[in-house]
Order: sequence, then C-alpha cells, then structure tokens
Amino acid sequence: MSSAADRRNRAGNVIILCAALLALVGGVALLIAGGGVAVTVAGILLVGLAGIALVSLVFLIVGQGEDSERMRNPHG
Repeated sequence: MSSAADRRNRAGNVIILCAALLALVGGVALLIAGGGVAVTVAGILLVGLAGIALVSLVFLIVGQGEDSERMRNPHG
C-alpha cells in the first residue's frame, strides 16, 4: 500500500476511535447522571454503539494489516 493510503487509513482509524470514545464518555456520563428512563436508555445506547464501533475498529485494523502485508508480498 502506498504511504498516502496508509496515512488515510490511520487518519480514518483515529477519527473512528475518537468518535467511539466520545460516545463512550457521553454514555457513561448520562448513566452516572441518571435523571429518568430516557436518559438511561440514551446512555445505554451510546455505550453500546461505542462498543460496537471499537470492536469493529479492531477488525478493520487487522484487515488493513493483512491487506498491506499482501501488497508487500503479493506472491505469498
């Protein structure tokens, strides 16, 4: 993979990580604050979405690593 593509992948991964961490912190803050059923549901939703995003990011990074390895060594 080219250096520009690697930079784009890293930049995209950082954006996904920041968004997931922001959702996680927001969800935890809502859960701590309490205040009713709607706030609790929103907090659980944000924490769940953050978990999905973080697990998906791990799989994305593994796939990108495999792709870059395949590009460096195309014949096995």
